[in-house]
Amino acid sequence: MFRNPRVLLLAFALVAVVVLVALLASTMGRSPLGPPLPNPNGYDDFIKASKAVLGNVWDFPTLDHDSLAALVSTNAEPLRLLRLGLTRQCVMPTDSTLTNNYNWLRGMTRLAELLATEGRWREMENRPAEAAQSYVDALRYGNEMSRGGFLINRLVGLDCELIGYAPLAKLVPKLNPVEARAVLRDLDKLDVGRVTWAEVQQNERRFMRYQRGKHFNPIIWVMDWWQIRRAMQRAETKTKTVVARERLLAAELALRCYQSEQGHPPARLDKLTTNYLSHVPQDPFSGQPLIYRAQGTNWLLYSVGSDGVDDGGKPVGRGLGSKGDLFFDSP
Repeated sequence: MFRNPRVLLLAFALVAVVVLVALLASTMGRSPLGPPLPNPNGYDDFIKASKAVLGNVWDFPTLDHDSLAALVSTNAEPLRLLRLGLTRQCVMPTDSTLTNNYNWLRGMTRLAELLATEGRWREMENRPAEAAQSYVDALRYGNEMSRGGFLINRLVGLDCELIGYAPLAKLVPKLNPVEARAVLRDLDKLDVGRVTWAEVQQNERRFMRYQRGKHFNPIIWVMDWWQIRRAMQRAETKTKTVVARERLLAAELALRCYQSEQGHPPARLDKLTTNYLSHVPQDPFSGQPLIYRAQGTNWLLYSVGSDGVDDGGKPVGRGLGSKGDLFFDSP
């Protein structure tokens, strides 16, 4: 019947189009349901905490001791709720997010700023171990508040992690080995339970299928696909940068502990897995262990950075996509 090759190809093309349309039609109106929500859900505690925050916590870098103390005291209840949420399993209810204005994410960011406010106050009171806990809690919160969410939620979560990371990196020299070990335990748990980029991609694909189902317009679909593709590439770079910084910080603390106890740095990073780290920290940009070289009583530790090239320890410049290697205290 289909002896003519052109007719045969046309028949196959028509079948392919019918199948494609059927698949696309099957997504019409489909809700981007994620995993089942835990009960109790720590995310609910985060929401309650974010609505209860009072004062200009975003000004924490410029406030004096008394102003910081007043803010922390005023926000004792939001801090309690936030930390309660961190003790529970957290999954963001994605369906309800679709009906909300994204301005509510600003409220979620204020919780990270509140933790940084508490940390700065504790630093001013010469309590570095407690300050470090506040900053680590900001890292943990940024990870958990975006679990199960879409790309925009993960980006906000990464911003929350950076709010805690910057002062924590500066605090490193002030921590003694006992205090550093406490931070290490939390960083190690964070890395093991981190929201992965694969999870973010999967959730964003569900969201895109849901959006396509609302409007049957292939031209808009192609345009949206191209825009989201570029956004995902930038977001992946940001994600890897944050992960690399946190792993570098953990490795740096472990190296300081090792040197304090042994009198010299280890020959290799795998020496740290005996007492300090559960695994050798991997560079998310290379898929290989972080680059480490002992140099007498000091060491060189870095990630190859977003360009994926080992520049021999040349510090990276400012901004995403800058050339050079990434250190735990890079700008």
